[in-house]
Amino acid sequence: MVWLWQTVEMKKVDSKINPFLRLRFIEFFAVQILVMAFFPVSLLVCWLVFGGEITRFLIDALLKDWIQTTLITLFLLGFVVSGVIWMVVSWIG
Repeated sequence: MVWLWQTVEMKKVDSKINPFLRLRFIEFFAVQILVMAFFPVSLLVCWLVFGGEITRFLIDALLKDWIQTTLITLFLLGFVVSGVIWMVVSWIG
């Protein structure tokens, strides 16, 4: 049974499953804000307290989230720009 007060390290961690990718949006957003707010120190503390594997999982999850956010932003920006270009071309023609 998993208790609510247990941390990531207290639970048995399967080395193939990234526990940070299983967090809900708000939980991962809070972790991400804390890591970015105290960037170099937060990774060092995570490495000292939880070890290298959990820190690697955290960095991997942060990079995947950053890449996903960048791709979604670029897609939406391209969609808006193409819509504006289409409106200008249809207005001129």
